[in-house]
Amino acid sequence: MRKVLLTTTALVALGGVSAASALEISGFQRMGYHSWDDTGNTEDAGANDTAISDYNRVVFTHSVTGDSGLSASGYYRINNWAEAYHDLSLAGDFGTISLGNYTTAGGFMYNSHIYNGTFVDNNNNNSTFAGVGLSKYGAYAAIADGGDNSINYTAPAMGGFTFMATYMDDGSAGATAEALSSDSGDPDVAAVAASGADVMEYGLAYSAEINGLGFRAHGIAAKADDSTGTAGDEKDNQEFGLNVSSGPFEVRFTTSSRETNDTAGVATADIEVNEYAATYKASDDLTVGIITQSRKDKLDTTNNPKLDETIFGANYFIMPGLRVQASYVDFDYEGATNNSGSQTNIALRIDF
Repeated sequence: MRKVLLTTTALVALGGVSAASALEISGFQRMGYHSWDDTGNTEDAGANDTAISDYNRVVFTHSVTGDSGLSASGYYRINNWAEAYHDLSLAGDFGTISLGNYTTAGGFMYNSHIYNGTFVDNNNNNSTFAGVGLSKYGAYAAIADGGDNSINYTAPAMGGFTFMATYMDDGSAGATAEALSSDSGDPDVAAVAASGADVMEYGLAYSAEINGLGFRAHGIAAKADDSTGTAGDEKDNQEFGLNVSSGPFEVRFTTSSRETNDTAGVATADIEVNEYAATYKASDDLTVGIITQSRKDKLDTTNNPKLDETIFGANYFIMPGLRVQASYVDFDYEGATNNSGSQTNIALRIDF
């Protein structure tokens, strides 16, 4: 991590600030190679089942603390120079109040390794899995994560409990594109931004350790209001999870449901996801893991879409700041057009 300290003199010249704040710059660059084989696509017109990807992230953070103990911090993150997360937080004995689109209950308290991107687990066949949501997000409830600006409250940790509440004000339907801008790949965020629906998210977690055995249980509820104030088109998401860890071993279970209602208030989709994961930290440099997820729409009795996916992943540090990430993905999708196959991913990532 590189720090850039702006001097008091420079800050005063810029805006009359009386104390300097250290600006920290961090991030990473990642290049990946992906190769897949599936039954749902044919290689015609010279097409092949390989791709080279890139992912770049730059993060700017800074903070100041007053004599009263009140602290303020800023966060700005750019992914691939297109997707931006930002946050301004005030913290004290009362807890933390955050403004922006970065700190949200769904985006901070989730449990999924897939949503977290723990391993480079790309599956270029996402677009063929109709009716089961985006598999690249795993089991999750978040709606406001990376969406429009919100206000979030994080309560002080008490007896192992952590609580967060988020309110995202999405303006109104028909608001300007700038006001409703969202770079998130989550279809829920895009739909909410287009409708002008507001979002509420709540998250509660409990963590403890007994005789070297650590565990964490959590729940998240996220709901997007209807688009007009009178229509019934709402989104209602829920997520529950449990982690158990001992030494280098950890197992996780996460289940989520994502229900969508039409303007008459009738549920039209209910995507249920179950995700299981086990990881082992073999050494300071090597972590391996296996993740499985099953996805289905309980309300679709016509196509009965269902996806089963297994991911074998590994992260290995060649030296501090430089790692190799690899994964093998096996999938089986049943729906309007069946598809099954596998994908191999390998990436080189450098942190700064």
